[in-house]
Amino acid sequence: MDTPRPVIRNWRDQDPANSHGAVGWKVMMQLGTNPGRTYEEAPLLGIHGITYRLLQPTKAEPPHSHPAKEHVYYIVSGTGTVQLGEERFPVKEGDAVYMPAQGVHSIINDSDDFLEHYVISAIPHWAEEHPDGDLDRGRTDPVIRNWRAGPPHMSHGAVGWSIMAEKAGFPNRTYEQAPLEGFHGFTMHMMPGGQEEGPHEHVGKEQVYVFTHGRGKMLLGDKTYDVREGDCAYIPQKTQHAFINDGDDWCQHLILSALV
Repeated sequence: MDTPRPVIRNWRDQDPANSHGAVGWKVMMQLGTNPGRTYEEAPLLGIHGITYRLLQPTKAEPPHSHPAKEHVYYIVSGTGTVQLGEERFPVKEGDAVYMPAQGVHSIINDSDDFLEHYVISAIPHWAEEHPDGDLDRGRTDPVIRNWRAGPPHMSHGAVGWSIMAEKAGFPNRTYEQAPLEGFHGFTMHMMPGGQEEGPHEHVGKEQVYVFTHGRGKMLLGDKTYDVREGDCAYIPQKTQHAFINDGDDWCQHLILSALV
């Protein structure tokens, strides 16, 4: 097995494919679950997959469900509608849509513009022992939460907003704040030009920085790399890392976290 190491991949570097009716680019996948994939294509341990998608106007994803996999759809730009169970709800830029395992879901583009979004998946912690979900999971309804809904906080030199967190890991938060069963956390970060994170690492937690606006540099281990909108930077546990905004404009990025 490959030794865990950082990876940076942009969705533009991949070949497109049909993804439930949308055009999709698989940016990163989980190690060991996709035979024939290189380590750069499939380095993830705790996160199952990250796909960038464009859904054209008037098109819809067929309603479907996954027995032991949860999803978060993050809307980068555009507007549309999501079907969650039997109900439909409007979505817009900045919304994160949590779709629990076994829940029927679909996304519909009823606008005149492309609906740009990431589909991020994780395997719930109960899946190995209860692959059919035959256990008391507590509350498991879908959640739609915009990053603007919560108060900001300072996070390693950036302004951060917690969008969603792990249900078991944050028992003092409301269900709407912490519904996740596979991910540890899902946060939005913004950093002004000329600022940078202090180098740091996490034990027992991997992260992926998903850059949605702007550009800068990423320190990964003892090397520094250029990053821009569309890049996903995978950071294994115990890897020293920091984001540096060496430009004049704000940079916006999601941070996905999973325990490993």
